[in-house]
Amino acid sequence: MLIVMLLSIGNTFSVGQNLTTSPYSRFGIGDLLNRSTGRGQAMGGLSSGLVSPMHLNILNPASLSAVDTISFLFEASTFERLSNLSTTNLNRTVNNLGFSYLSLAFPVTKWWKAGAGILPFSNVGYSIASTETNPQMGTVTSRFQGSGGVSQFFLSSSVSPIKYVSFGATFSYLFGPISHSRSLEIPKDSLYFSTFSTETAIIGDIAMTYGAQVYLPVSKDCFVNLGGTFQASANLNAESRTLILSTGDTFTDTLLYAENPDNSVILPMGWASGFTFGKKNKFTAGFDYRTQDWSKAVFLGKRDSLANSRDFIVGFEYIPNYLSLTKYSDRVHYRAGFRYSDTYLQLNGTRVNEFGISFGAGFPIMDRMRRGTQSSLNLILELGKRGTVKNDLIREMFGTFTIQLTLHDKWFIKYKID
Repeated sequence: MLIVMLLSIGNTFSVGQNLTTSPYSRFGIGDLLNRSTGRGQAMGGLSSGLVSPMHLNILNPASLSAVDTISFLFEASTFERLSNLSTTNLNRTVNNLGFSYLSLAFPVTKWWKAGAGILPFSNVGYSIASTETNPQMGTVTSRFQGSGGVSQFFLSSSVSPIKYVSFGATFSYLFGPISHSRSLEIPKDSLYFSTFSTETAIIGDIAMTYGAQVYLPVSKDCFVNLGGTFQASANLNAESRTLILSTGDTFTDTLLYAENPDNSVILPMGWASGFTFGKKNKFTAGFDYRTQDWSKAVFLGKRDSLANSRDFIVGFEYIPNYLSLTKYSDRVHYRAGFRYSDTYLQLNGTRVNEFGISFGAGFPIMDRMRRGTQSSLNLILELGKRGTVKNDLIREMFGTFTIQLTLHDKWFIKYKID
């Protein structure tokens, strides 16, 4: 029942949300969304070496081993993103909002932990039009539009065969439609005909990610945690449909309609590594490096202008005094991070780069007895830039505000009644 519920929510993610209005979502399988969870997202997107018994890290399944044997964790997140798109002579501001993810984790045995969830994997959402005057055809409009996206349902599992060492794996089911349309619109009183074409891919297949973490207790309170992930190359089944229409003043003619149930989308292999260090319940700092060979990606038999992506991430968290009984602000988790990316886009001979600066705070939730719990409300603000106005490209300046809720509950406790 839980899996059916998550899949139904995922279908809502894939068809009911417009998570991006970026022209860069035209390429590959669209805009790859930030899949970091609340705590890691506020720290720039840290994931490889990030571990906590109170927060989920869905990017590295090995981190699930930190979940307590009597704990149940549930997380949900929503966001709003304001973007300014500009070229050398055009400027537009757009706003997008939606759900980021739903995820949960629980113990199976003392050494085996599991998790599940649903989140958007990529999103396509763009509309580009240009108009020119032709002496024979009149005013001609070329229009390019895209919609849809890929959602990810996942099941994760982590085992800890020996103390301080954990291994994990994530089974993902990627699904959803992606549609790209092109049209050449000519005045109806012209002797020429307008044409419309749409190519749609309906994706549905599995992918695997593997992770590992090693916890090194430097002293009683200080630690170093090493981690890494490997994302295997995935050949995703995709049913493709192509439709081409010609329209005139009084008719619409189908020039081509073709279906291919055995097409595919190839996602390339990628890996990440990183570490965190700090003092328990005081501060955590870390670094991540990620890379993925997108030059080997194939979308319905075609290769876009894609290159190897690289991400560099640093993040920090500080807690003034997590045991404070008199000052609530001392128990708040303050976070910040920075990320820089050489994205997979290489257009007009120019590499499209992106950077972001994030700030966040985790507010402990009080229960009815005004006692602290391990549940928290997390707020994250990220400011950043992608692209440039040089070489006929587009610059995106964006701000993303995220609200994320972590609910923590104790299971398998027998209460005594006097």
